[in-house]
Amino acid sequence: MSAQDIADRAGLSVTLVRRVLRTPMQSTTARDIARASADAILGIPLPARRSPGAPGLTDSAEASRLPADLARAGWPATTLAQRLGVNARTIAEVRGKRLRLHLDLALRIRRLHRDLISLDPAGYGIHPADIARTRATHRGGFGGRPGGSAPLVTAVEGGAMP
Repeated sequence: MSAQDIADRAGLSVTLVRRVLRTPMQSTTARDIARASADAILGIPLPARRSPGAPGLTDSAEASRLPADLARAGWPATTLAQRLGVNARTIAEVRGKRLRLHLDLALRIRRLHRDLISLDPAGYGIHPADIARTRATHRGGFGGRPGGSAPLVTAVEGGAMP
């Protein structure tokens, strides 16, 4: 939980919560915290560790890799977005290495990856042309060209290649 989440749930200012959360440098003296503030903070129920409704932000390193894996398997971003209940642009931003991500979305992406990675998209109504286009686009073909085809090279006089 972030300091803002704690402050919202405890009904305290975020500044007060941040002061309480700061660790004392070399001081061994106890802080003077009002009993009402301490009770408000300690009375907050902790969310379940893997609860999908968990508040807060998390690092997006893993979450940005998982939709890319699904794209290489042929799952289009629009399908992933529909199944996650988000906009397709959100999937593109997550793949594009957005630095921080809501914990709720990161957990839903992980669950979706686990459910879809071993399945064939064609068996779930995805058109074969869409599957091929998605796979080609996310394989990192030649020079970033979809389909991975190399440019045409023509011979010059004398048979030498340019």
